[in-house]
Amino acid sequence: MKNFFYFVVIFSVFFLIRCSPKAGIDPHLSVEEKIEIKQEFNALFVGKWNIENNSDVSSKSIAQCYINSLEFTSEGNYILKVSDLNDSSKEPRFFNGVYLISFDESDPTKVEVDKIFLMQENYSEEASLPQIGSVATFDSIKISEQGDLSFNIIFGQQTSDFCNIGQNLSIDAKKEEPIVSDAPAGSNHFKIQKQWRLIRIDAQSGGNGDNAAISDPLCKLFEEEWESRCVETPENPTSEGCYPSNTVVITFTGYGTYLWTFYDVQGKPVHFEDGRWRWVEKSPQDYSQFEVDFDQSQEYNQIISIVELSDDNFVVEERQEETVNGVTFELIFKYGFQPSKFNYTPENCNL
Repeated sequence: MKNFFYFVVIFSVFFLIRCSPKAGIDPHLSVEEKIEIKQEFNALFVGKWNIENNSDVSSKSIAQCYINSLEFTSEGNYILKVSDLNDSSKEPRFFNGVYLISFDESDPTKVEVDKIFLMQENYSEEASLPQIGSVATFDSIKISEQGDLSFNIIFGQQTSDFCNIGQNLSIDAKKEEPIVSDAPAGSNHFKIQKQWRLIRIDAQSGGNGDNAAISDPLCKLFEEEWESRCVETPENPTSEGCYPSNTVVITFTGYGTYLWTFYDVQGKPVHFEDGRWRWVEKSPQDYSQFEVDFDQSQEYNQIISIVELSDDNFVVEERQEETVNGVTFELIFKYGFQPSKFNYTPENCNL
């Protein structure tokens, strides 16, 4: 797809749970104090974590995956990017879904993080926490006073087609700074940070004074994705059960990450494209345009203008120029999105 497509160290928490109580004061934490500590921990994990060390502590005979990046969002979701340790030519794999935090409250004087469970996208929360994460389980979690994070990760059943179940990695990570630290509440900077489903594309081309609408651009997008993934070539032999995609979701995070996820007609995620985004600098900042890096060139190479952005609607416009036989054509794309949690009936593209 060739188109567009905070860090606060919780010293108060550490102080609260580490310092010895004064004589005559009940050292037990109240329910309200426990809730506050848990909320602080939840806020601490939100963000993009740069992986500084992947040490395999499992049997070398099953070592396969390593983590490229890890991000937790304020909506309770995560993005995990992994690569094959033995085959650098293989495309990285993305896993995203819901994450859950388990706390250890066995000592009435403190609260500690016990485990983090990475669950699949369609996970339905239950009365009690799971024993293991369907995608991965983090344990031996340590947070330094500087806010650095270390943990062990064991991959779960949902990763079995890419990673070896039972592989155990020891991870050290440091949090990135957010792309904006002073955006006002209610601004586009916060509104954009969610999962959006692409529901329509309007496309026009113009040259020599003529304008023409491009028919069925959304279906063309799904057709292009399906052909790149499923149509047989010497480098890409067709496999049985390679279904076309019929819906695509984009995730924006406050740490400059975007991720496209294509789903096939059976609802299975089948293709991913990630990149970086940032606001176009203006004075004063109005958060009406952002630029993206969509081809891993390490340069922001396309500007996107926001036409409309609310809690339940997101419309952007992208303009490009192409020259064919000495004639310059302007291509105008307008993309419409709705929150991915909204009900949606995919178009019938007859692929």
